[in-house]
Amino acid sequence: MTAPLKPERPEAQGVAGRRSTRLAINIPLTISGKDAAGHSFKETTRTIVINKHGAKVATLHQMALGAEVMIENRALGRAAKASVVWLGERRSPKEPVEIGVQLLEASNIWGIEFPPED
Repeated sequence: MTAPLKPERPEAQGVAGRRSTRLAINIPLTISGKDAAGHSFKETTRTIVINKHGAKVATLHQMALGAEVMIENRALGRAAKASVVWLGERRSPKEPVEIGVQLLEASNIWGIEFPPED
């Protein structure tokens, strides 16, 4: 009996299975939602890395996987809902923690021209 084949994921493309190219860009933004304790927050912060489907963002708030947040690029007047899909390790209580957010609908809220292979 042969082992079952793993289904191919159409979204797994590009370098290391990424759906789109990652760009290390610092974009000021506002993130809001509810933290891991259920408290509402709104924070001015920045991106660390972006792609068409989301970003790595710095935050002072403890977040929970799956939490829905609103990401707003105020410079461009663009906003989108996102879900927390990755949690980094907090180095110290006063330093921001990095989180990964995935946009619920892929859109270019960043105002960046992505490479053509995307």
